[in-house]
Amino acid sequence: MGSKGNRRHLKTLNIPQFIHTPKKQHIFFPKPHPGPHSLENSLPLSYILRDVLKLTDTMKETKAILNRRKVVIDGKIRTEEHFPVGLMDVIEIPELNKAYRVLPSKKSGLTLSEITKAEAKFKLCRIENMTTVKKGNIQLNLHDGRNIIIPTKDPKKKLDIPYKTMGTLKISIPDQKILDYYPNEINNQAIVMAGKNIGFSGKVSNLIKRFGINASIAVIEAAEGQLINTAYEYAFIIGKEKPSIDLPNE
Repeated sequence: MGSKGNRRHLKTLNIPQFIHTPKKQHIFFPKPHPGPHSLENSLPLSYILRDVLKLTDTMKETKAILNRRKVVIDGKIRTEEHFPVGLMDVIEIPELNKAYRVLPSKKSGLTLSEITKAEAKFKLCRIENMTTVKKGNIQLNLHDGRNIIIPTKDPKKKLDIPYKTMGTLKISIPDQKILDYYPNEINNQAIVMAGKNIGFSGKVSNLIKRFGINASIAVIEAAEGQLINTAYEYAFIIGKEKPSIDLPNE
């Protein structure tokens, strides 16, 4: 009789391509549970602690650290070893006085970049969609599953807000206050979040809008003058004149 429903485990041979780990070191790989990021775009928390940061040697030790409430994700304590950690998430380990941000990498798909205490107080979230909810308020749907409500005083009038889809919000964590906004426009700074040019960062030099699904293109220029073309939806805006976050040197 065939299996029914989703599998609770994941074989190491079948892990997503952006996770670079020895295929024969372990038979099973911790499968991320449903959460703010999809399976294809997230790293399980236990994998980060054991294999990336190398704070533990076994899954038993990893669970012990989590059960002692030693790990903070985006300002909230997390104890689930299968919790999905994804793009722009901030990981803090207070006892070690360390903080990291998840960023796209040219070498490893998703990587951890060590950041300062000041930078660990905020994160960048891309606006994926905007919807109108009760009383005419606008709800901003962000890439990490968050929803931010922009209230309106008069439900009968259309709320005029500066935010647009594909733009990026700089928000404080965990209280989600909007600190700044970076629209997806020419001359703003961006990093490629997927595709063959993942991890490439620079200034948006041109946006070529085309009709059809995934047809639009963003042209990104690095500081050295190198130009690359990437899908419009792969360009994640990270600042205006300069990046608002520290980027790893690769």
